[in-house]
Amino acid sequence: MKIVTGIIFLFAALTSASDSVPAEPGWIRQSIDLTINTRFTEAESLLTQRMAAGDSSIEVCFYYASVLNSKMTHYENLADGPRFTRLLQKVIAKSNRQLHYPQNPLSDKQRARLYFYRGSAYGYLAYFAGQNGSWYRAMNDGFEAIDDLRAAVEADSTLYDAYLGIGVYYYWKSTKLKFILWLPFFPDRREEGIALIKKSIENDAVGKYMAMHQLVYILLDYGKYDEALEYARQLVQKYPRSVFMWWAYAHTFYKRKEYPKAVRAYNKLLSVIDHDEERNSMQWLHAHVMLAEIYQRMGDSENSVYHCQMVLSREYSENDMTERGYQRLKKARTILEEEQQKIASKGR
Repeated sequence: MKIVTGIIFLFAALTSASDSVPAEPGWIRQSIDLTINTRFTEAESLLTQRMAAGDSSIEVCFYYASVLNSKMTHYENLADGPRFTRLLQKVIAKSNRQLHYPQNPLSDKQRARLYFYRGSAYGYLAYFAGQNGSWYRAMNDGFEAIDDLRAAVEADSTLYDAYLGIGVYYYWKSTKLKFILWLPFFPDRREEGIALIKKSIENDAVGKYMAMHQLVYILLDYGKYDEALEYARQLVQKYPRSVFMWWAYAHTFYKRKEYPKAVRAYNKLLSVIDHDEERNSMQWLHAHVMLAEIYQRMGDSENSVYHCQMVLSREYSENDMTERGYQRLKKARTILEEEQQKIASKGR
């Protein structure tokens, strides 16, 4: 799963519990679990039923947007973009009203909660704008997001889910702009970002496992492969049917260059994809191309050719194909040509 810029916030649906803010109800955890397991239709149905019953709260709008964000990531498209942005705009508008025109004086914890939701909504919008190539809008929304998340933890330092967003921001901002880290006024905050994400995980935040998911990719980027594997193992143990979690686990072995283990992990991922009722053929395509590349690195031309032929012989619906899908097919053709030449040269 690709991280696009330092201002992207790939948040899970998150919230906090305290004595003055109601504890998160069961439907929130249910929507998170359904989303992680790519059961998007069920997750949407759950939230749609709440709305039909009269729930127009910040929470239900936010979690619905979270489901749509994960759904678009899974299918590698922006089909739900209009609904996604409308829901987030509602979150921002409702938060603004409650912050600026409260019916009763707000406690610090209540203000923190509103800053958190508004900041998370801006973070999602920043990510979406980046996906659409609107970099100026993405930058502005990203700044709004980080300001609100900082305000949230200043108002309530126990709102541990907010530390995830801040940590992700600090890490990727430093990584994407590392070419200027030598400047004295631009500090490298990668270690600080990792520490904040761990703080969210260690305090058992509602978004704990999505925080771990983020952390795996960050640790791999940072070169801490052993630590990344520890978290990746926990993810597939907790969610053994999650395509998202198996991608992280398989990618960890790929980055560690433990290719036999990577082969087993990607084959397991393919099994999970095959049993996914909301499977995406682009995920299947990607996993086979990864296996073709891994076998190529292992010097196993026959198996590499097999996986290339698997993806190149399949017909794909135009509705399913994505830009990344075409790029993967191009890569498969390149690998196939290289490996067939090797096989031919051995037979001479």
